[in-house]
Amino acid sequence: LMLDTEEVMRSFRPDWTRATGNQLALAFACASPAAVDETYARVVAAGFHGEKEPWDAFWGYRYAQLADPDGVPVDLFAQL
Repeated sequence: LMLDTEEVMRSFRPDWTRATGNQLALAFACASPAAVDETYARVVAAGFHGEKEPWDAFWGYRYAQLADPDGVPVDLFAQL
């Protein structure tokens, strides 16, 4: 899986513009609830914005929400 930044998109499609709203969201399964916490901390330290710190969701998963530098939602999850 490869996702291009807006800058890369414009490098080969100069007329490209971002549409209003989020076009996608990514969710990644982690090996364990502890891995959700560890991955969240590592990704925030690397510069992503932490939208919601890890929590135990009522549907039985450890969950966390981030946003990449372009604002794309990125979720982490693992079954409790």
